[in-house]
Amino acid sequence: MTEIKKQIWGSHLSQSPDEAMVRFCAGRDVSPLKMADEELLIFDLWTNRAHVIMLFEQGIIQKKVALDILEGLLELESEWKNGRFELDPQKEDVHVNVEHFVSTRKGEETGGRIHTARSRNDQVATDMRLFMRQAVLSLSGGVVGLAGEVARLAEAHLQTLMPGFTHTQPAMITTWGHWLAGYGQALLRDLERLKALYARLNRSPLGAAASFGTSWPINRERTADLLAFDRVDENTLDCVSSRWEMEFELAAAIGVLMNHLAVMAQDLVLLSHPYWGMIRLADGYVTGSSIMPQKRNPDFAEVIRGKSAWVGGQAAGLLAVAKGGMSGYNRDTQITKPMVLDLVRECVDAPLVMKDALATARVHGEKMEERLKEGFLAAADFADSLARAGGISFRRAYHLAAVAVRYSGDAGVITSQAARRAVEEGGIPADQVEQVLAELDHPAKVLEWRQHTGSPAPLQVKKHLAGLTKELDEQNKWLREQEANLEQKWNACRDYTP
Repeated sequence: MTEIKKQIWGSHLSQSPDEAMVRFCAGRDVSPLKMADEELLIFDLWTNRAHVIMLFEQGIIQKKVALDILEGLLELESEWKNGRFELDPQKEDVHVNVEHFVSTRKGEETGGRIHTARSRNDQVATDMRLFMRQAVLSLSGGVVGLAGEVARLAEAHLQTLMPGFTHTQPAMITTWGHWLAGYGQALLRDLERLKALYARLNRSPLGAAASFGTSWPINRERTADLLAFDRVDENTLDCVSSRWEMEFELAAAIGVLMNHLAVMAQDLVLLSHPYWGMIRLADGYVTGSSIMPQKRNPDFAEVIRGKSAWVGGQAAGLLAVAKGGMSGYNRDTQITKPMVLDLVRECVDAPLVMKDALATARVHGEKMEERLKEGFLAAADFADSLARAGGISFRRAYHLAAVAVRYSGDAGVITSQAARRAVEEGGIPADQVEQVLAELDHPAKVLEWRQHTGSPAPLQVKKHLAGLTKELDEQNKWLREQEANLEQKWNACRDYTP
């Protein structure tokens, strides 16, 4: 009896579909969403703990009250992790749910003190900063992994010759290694952008209250430290009024990243197309059709392209939220919460899927090199070399190279005979450019003519990769330091004893 597959397609594939890829492509089609505030619960617990510790240390609440509240928060965390606690929609939001839980377990007089010296305005602003900060680290981790894989593959393909394209038309000789190194350079900018955003995110709004501070003798620097923020965001009005700003910056950073991934996705769609045949995606990274048994569809790449377009719309929406709002809290900003949660949920796995798709793809170097016989890919290099060797202007050399292309007819490459004829008709002695003519038929030698920083010449790509790898190591070190710091501060806050 034929085995029943999870998918209705794929019997023609030698490898089962990658489960992460399938989930990524299915998206929300069959997966329920959590309540928005459920995703913030773990961060709200941290915010509450830091606030209660500060209230106790400032003498605003007594030791017994602080102990009871912190114990109640531990109980809530345990109940939630064991599936015994759910947010009650009748209680509006996560903040009221948490306070109600503590009040129920420890008494209203105790639970009622948890909200001393703060507002839900600064509380949710803090929760969102904590969420976005973690999102930046998660995204950065995925990008570091992808960029590292790209660099590894580039090193392996320094000599893999292929056509380069402009206007999606054959342009010049390049290598797959240089192409991949280009991805790495773009991804490194994404990491720099996320790191810069992290610094702006990592400032504490807690203590701003409703927008105008509080008469309680709070210590905002202490809560900032407990929450692993670098410093306090000082002006209490701006802390609340700017709630859309970091959300937009995160959306913009994700948008640029997704655009880079969309370009990579489209490259893979075209290069793996059977009519081109330069790359073959692994069976685990293609999907099938419900009606056509033979199909090998690059769905993950198409989903990345679609999400890239969607992210741009979300970013524009976040940028517009603050328009028309007076300084201070306006409930317009409530919509930014699910927008940001959706952005992270939909995009955080994209670098991981792309990494594995690239790592498992098979590169057909022989077909790539075969394509160099089409499109006169050495024409620009010929013009450059002719200008140097012949001591003539580039524009004159350009026209001679164009004539050589015309004389070569349908050959797809500039033939030696056509090149020699064009040069001689141009009044340049053939022996003056003999080496150029001799090497014109050898793509690898033509590529070596381009010896400058960042070119596709293998030596130059290798140099670039050395610097790229060093920068990636530094980004990865920074990432691990931040993750360790957050874990240490979380544990210290969770284990605090008054």
